[in-house]
Amino acid sequence: MNDLQKIELELFKVFKETCEKLNLNYFLVCGSALGAARHGGFIPWDDDMDVGMYREDYNKFMRQAPTLLPKGVFLQNYKSDPKFPQVFAKLRNSNTTYTEKSMAHLDINHGIYIDIFPLDGYPEDIAEQKRLANMKHLYVRQLTCACKLPQTLKGKLSVSMFRLLGYHKRTAKIAAKYETYISKYPVENSKIICNHGTWYGQRDFISSDFYGKGTDIIYEGITVRVPEKYDEYLTALYGDWRTPPPVEKQKGHHYYEICDIEKPYTYYTKCD
Repeated sequence: MNDLQKIELELFKVFKETCEKLNLNYFLVCGSALGAARHGGFIPWDDDMDVGMYREDYNKFMRQAPTLLPKGVFLQNYKSDPKFPQVFAKLRNSNTTYTEKSMAHLDINHGIYIDIFPLDGYPEDIAEQKRLANMKHLYVRQLTCACKLPQTLKGKLSVSMFRLLGYHKRTAKIAAKYETYISKYPVENSKIICNHGTWYGQRDFISSDFYGKGTDIIYEGITVRVPEKYDEYLTALYGDWRTPPPVEKQKGHHYYEICDIEKPYTYYTKCD
């Protein structure tokens, strides 16, 4: 493990311990589930950790975890950090710095983090599925206009319009509406479980059987939980997940301006 991964693992241990205290279930998801299955820990070139929780457990964690977290660990969501332009959460180490380029200009907590994704159900009605896709696209556009992301010409025009209308100043209200919309589809009895927080799109709409109640696996020497049928889950998300990508593609997917494991993000804010 590199120094960044060591801090992320410590954050995950805090998360796991808090879930155990609150009797909540979770899963390692995305690249973290892949790392657990293929490497027994971090993908060597990975730069984050991803966990998912069914919506009911996620909401309980958001409400109850803050009073249980140690000093210096911050649970970030659009409620605790109103300029944070996402509908998932991050657990941050406030005594460190990891400023992602797309959000470096935002007045938010920029500590090293792990991602916590809510997992929602999916409607069976085809017309409602299309409406969900359209509404999701709209809300994502409205939220990300606060960020600095590479855009096509059409995307730049869309962002300019939303900023002109002031959406970048209403992040928390937009995130609340977005969350209300996607969480109205209950996990119970849903054949599909949706992770709306990732960039995988509908690839991350996974059979509920694949998640199940989860199963234990070893990750960097500790016991963690992954989707019950993690082989099928990873195949749905990545295809041939057992074969590592070519060397030239073995890179992290986050881009940062500052990564400092010793100084808090406020140090750099004060220097600006």
